[in-house]
Amino acid sequence: MTYFKSGRMCVLAATILVFASSSSLLADEISGPVAYNLDVRIEPGPGDITVQGKVEFENPGSGSFKFNLHETFSIKTLLVNGKPASFSFEAAKFSPLTPAAKVVVVSLPPGVPPGKTRMDIEYAGRLKKLPEFNAAPEGTPSMDDQVNSHLVELAGFSSWYPQFSFGGAPVNAEFELSLPQGWISICSGKELEERVEAGRSITRWSSPKDFDLLIVASPNFQKKYFRQSGVDIEIYHTRMPEKFIEAEVQQIASVVKLYTDRLGETTIPGGKVRHVYSPKRKGQGKAGTARPGLIVTSEGITLESLASDPHFSLFQPIAHEIAHFWWNFGAGQGDWINEASAEYFSAISVQKIISEAEFRSILKDYRKQVDGLPADAPSLATVPFVNDDVRYVVRYFKGALLLYFLRQTVGDDVFFAACREFFHSYDGKATGTPEFRSFWKAKLRDKGKLLDVWLDSAGGLPGQNAKP
Repeated sequence: MTYFKSGRMCVLAATILVFASSSSLLADEISGPVAYNLDVRIEPGPGDITVQGKVEFENPGSGSFKFNLHETFSIKTLLVNGKPASFSFEAAKFSPLTPAAKVVVVSLPPGVPPGKTRMDIEYAGRLKKLPEFNAAPEGTPSMDDQVNSHLVELAGFSSWYPQFSFGGAPVNAEFELSLPQGWISICSGKELEERVEAGRSITRWSSPKDFDLLIVASPNFQKKYFRQSGVDIEIYHTRMPEKFIEAEVQQIASVVKLYTDRLGETTIPGGKVRHVYSPKRKGQGKAGTARPGLIVTSEGITLESLASDPHFSLFQPIAHEIAHFWWNFGAGQGDWINEASAEYFSAISVQKIISEAEFRSILKDYRKQVDGLPADAPSLATVPFVNDDVRYVVRYFKGALLLYFLRQTVGDDVFFAACREFFHSYDGKATGTPEFRSFWKAKLRDKGKLLDVWLDSAGGLPGQNAKP
């Protein structure tokens, strides 16, 4: 099998822009969770998206609030606590994560107090056409989100819904999706209802503990259901080889069992692990996007990889995404906790399910990547929420080596018990580097200063003074 060893950053393309939890976009404007209840109608042929619904949040009492929305969308109606509200637009600071966003500035109507606020909104439009990730020269604005005759893929990257944050604070999402009859949709959370009405496929979804609103749909999806080792698994694809799917199901079941044994139960909406091979040509690398209970992978890139290597396997990348069903609460700068933990646990899955030799090979590659960092590469305690070549290595591989250091220092029993405790203590809470530092220093006791060296050192691997 081909795992992500010496070529781990390029086997499924180099662009990695997906995070289990991302930094807040407009965190100074609101606080607390956001609740969505949306009706979404999509016409894939022309690419039209129409949304109406309500959004509940805590307004700061500053006289206005802001949110991001796709730059080509027009707002038809906007009410705040039932009163018409005026609004204007600002250009959004460019981010490769949300390359087609604009900022909507809403003035609070007279008499609206600070605190819990309801916004009723109706808007419509078509997505700005941008190339898929990895389908354009480096530095070119790219976005996997698209609506066309063979694919609907919508997530926070396009700011298709009123976006107060992209991670950082949890969201409670309830929405109804309308597509032409014959389209199969897979969305964030649990499916509550499926019906056909007036030539439309209507589905309702609930995701009470999420950080994004994700929709994937196609008229060409083949759905495969499996129950393997007590795990319910659904695979959606249009042209993946049957043997590849069968092998993947066994891998998913074994990884879920391993993580559950080590970390305890986590919330998987609907009780099913769903993996969708989105029928796009390129897209994000590795295994793509993880949302609670849901993984979305580029079918085109996977088929390219299989064509060049018939033994190609997504085992470790999928194990990384499954790990995000547990590690998904590090917020903002602390998002490295999510990625480092998911990456190291994916390596552990290789160690426990595949072989010790493969695990050692992965560690060797981590060290090679981290040794190659420039001297001014940011420390884990300061690395921003950005996945360029340098900061990707810091957040994923240097972070994974920090966890390996912790495991070596305290031993397997203490390490896995502590990881389980950390997950259950912070699950659902916005967590950052200070919480990580405090928790693990208590476990390290008299060796706590070694953790400071790992967290605060710039550049590559810490020196001899950071070894157990």
